[in-house]
Amino acid sequence: MTGSSSPRTPLLFLLSTAFLFSIGMTLVFPVLPFIVMQYVPNEHQQAGVIGLLTAVFALLSFFSAPVMGALSDTYGRKPVLIASLLGSAVGYVLFGIGGSLAMLFLGRAIDGLTAGGMSAMFGYIADHTSKAERGKVFGQIGATVGAGFIIGPAIGGLLSHVSLSAPMYAAAAVCLLNSLWGALAMREHRPARTERAPFDAAHLNPFLQLKGALAYPVIRRLVTVSVLFVVPFSIMGVSNALLTRDVFGWGPGQVSTLFIVVGVADIIAQGFLLPHLIRWLGERGVAQLGLGLGSVGLIGLALLPAVHSAPLAYIGVLFFATGEGIFNAALGTLLSISAPEDAQGRVQGGSQAFNALAQIAGPLTGGALYARFGPGATYGAGAAMVLVALAVLTGSHTPTPDLHAAEAAD
Repeated sequence: MTGSSSPRTPLLFLLSTAFLFSIGMTLVFPVLPFIVMQYVPNEHQQAGVIGLLTAVFALLSFFSAPVMGALSDTYGRKPVLIASLLGSAVGYVLFGIGGSLAMLFLGRAIDGLTAGGMSAMFGYIADHTSKAERGKVFGQIGATVGAGFIIGPAIGGLLSHVSLSAPMYAAAAVCLLNSLWGALAMREHRPARTERAPFDAAHLNPFLQLKGALAYPVIRRLVTVSVLFVVPFSIMGVSNALLTRDVFGWGPGQVSTLFIVVGVADIIAQGFLLPHLIRWLGERGVAQLGLGLGSVGLIGLALLPAVHSAPLAYIGVLFFATGEGIFNAALGTLLSISAPEDAQGRVQGGSQAFNALAQIAGPLTGGALYARFGPGATYGAGAAMVLVALAVLTGSHTPTPDLHAAEAAD
């Protein structure tokens, strides 16, 4: 790892940022359905409204993520990351103030417009690590995010006893703290061989950004696999709290325990198991294993309305979270080693934009499926998509850290 300061400084900053980012994001998970209930008393409409709130964020992220990824290539990762955090803080405050559904949608819209922090962070990792190191670093980042998944929902559940808005304000405070930390600690450093990428009006067109990001066949396949996984993942974000509320009658505090399981699984899978799994299976094999575990977890959750088993809910979430953690770490590595050094932000931003499209489709279709057919069909459809993703990845050639697979030739 290179840098203008201590070799460990970039990694320490990234770990701290990922931890705070995760806490800020997960603080609000346990209370979101209960906030929506204040404005949508009809239970059959609540899943659809939550889906729309998620889709608005994802739609605006689709337009902003590739642009901010390109901006980070030209002007640096630091300003993009800080702008993203400040936008999230404003969005959380507006959501906490509430008062109407319009205010909730405005808060999500502002957060979506400034989305792009993760693509800048991934670009920062690529700037400071060799290809062979990236799997390990992505695993460490994932384990740190897992720790935030433990602490964030637990704090959110506790703060919900103060008020449903309290977790939103706490999330905004965490984002502000994170932006301050970035302003003080983040050091921009670009590899000497990498020239600053130009930025012009064409970069404001997200579709051109997507076209550029997908110029490499291997990246197209990886993005396809990612989208097929993100759709059911985003469906879970809409449905999990509703599922446990409707099947078990759980409140915010009990819902938060599911996210704690997610955090524990992330820490164990990415912090301890992932380096060994990569050594044994390679990044491609780890991604395949993650998709397999994710499909098993979704099938378990699809059975909940029939068996009414709380332990099965935890087991299903545990399998899915473990699979999601190792899959995303392996996929991030595969994407980063498939992209040229001067296009890391564009490729990561393009990938994030396609994921944003998936996060539009997921909540909308998931909310509609849940309202019409119930949770069994919703999670069953998600499991089918993950199995398709596994088939696509298994039938594709993917790069290794020893090869620069960014050539356009297949």
